[in-house]
Amino acid sequence: MQAKAWFAEAEAASNKEGGHLWGKKLYGAVLFVDPETRAVVANEPDPEGVLHASDGVYVGSLPKEIIVSNAPTEWQGKRWTMLLWPTIPTNAIDRRVIFAHELFHRIQPGLGLMAQDSPNLQLDTAEGRLWLQLEWRALAAALVEQGPGQTQAIRDALAFRSHRHELFAGSAQTEASLEIAEGVPEYTGTIVGEPDRDSARWRAIGKLSDPDQSITFVRSFAYTSGPPYGLLLDSRLPGWRTKLSAQSDLSALLASTLPPHATVSAEARASLYGAAAIRVAEAERAQKAEAAKARYRARLVEGSTLLLPGKKLAFSFNPSALVSLGDATVYPTFHATAEWGTLDVTDGVLVPTDFSHATVAAPKDIQGPHLEGPGWTLDLAAGWRVVPGARAGSYTLAKE
Repeated sequence: MQAKAWFAEAEAASNKEGGHLWGKKLYGAVLFVDPETRAVVANEPDPEGVLHASDGVYVGSLPKEIIVSNAPTEWQGKRWTMLLWPTIPTNAIDRRVIFAHELFHRIQPGLGLMAQDSPNLQLDTAEGRLWLQLEWRALAAALVEQGPGQTQAIRDALAFRSHRHELFAGSAQTEASLEIAEGVPEYTGTIVGEPDRDSARWRAIGKLSDPDQSITFVRSFAYTSGPPYGLLLDSRLPGWRTKLSAQSDLSALLASTLPPHATVSAEARASLYGAAAIRVAEAERAQKAEAAKARYRARLVEGSTLLLPGKKLAFSFNPSALVSLGDATVYPTFHATAEWGTLDVTDGVLVPTDFSHATVAAPKDIQGPHLEGPGWTLDLAAGWRVVPGARAGSYTLAKE
């Protein structure tokens, strides 16, 4: 059975790491789930016996109210690592990286590292993306260089980062927070999944030097930034992990390793890292992205809509496909459950940064428990119905 072999592989990777990074072993309760059928294979029995033993694993079907995603989940009073079958890589190293990343999320609360996971909408702008990619290129140089060369590259990376934060108020805190929430798990995955630290270093260099330009960096940036900051801190600030908290800033920790020096000019150093070519690429991307933003704006802001209250909203989404509309984010694909029912989105839901509600295009018909609209379906829970909203032609959900 493939699941059994993967459980063994994840446990072997955890045993090899031995709790050195965080003082705790990563391996624990794991669920492999098929998102289409909700069929599940677990490495441990569930407390209530929903799953049954079969050839050394536990199989069954995951209850409908449980959100399926690559994320930790609380089920029957137990915290599990959940992984979706279709997203598990066929490449052994990539597979171990994602295993370790997701296993870390299971122990993250006990480490006091549950930082706020907020979208960084500035990273969907041409300027935000430019200065982020310059920071990444300088971090790549720092991982290649040693001695004074490494120190200069770190200064450059931090100068580019600081310049970005000057352009976008509040971004220093939200970026640092997401790097703890997702960047630290990815650093852990990289260290554990690769055969040795030099391999981990070159993996990080590759991702910094050649990022996927087709995706948004609003949330995915932390997966690229986390490993290099962690690797550099390992060599320059031993013991940093023992002092880490949910409020920590990886860049500030790295800055603390630098000797006093005159201020570095981000604008003056940018050309050395190919800023001109990045600007051209980002201008082209922005032009293409504007068409998608206009379509979503017309549908989810200016058009008739259905508002779903966000209280106790549990959801999953693709972090690489987010679209910023200023103070809110469009999630092109989205699956959510709440007290009002279950929502499946295949083409756009608008969610503000405080997650207070979600907005989809108005339904075709407001009668019945099953509703459909452009790019979405909704199965209402008992006691909920669609009522007219504050704006003519729009609707909201209300409890009877």
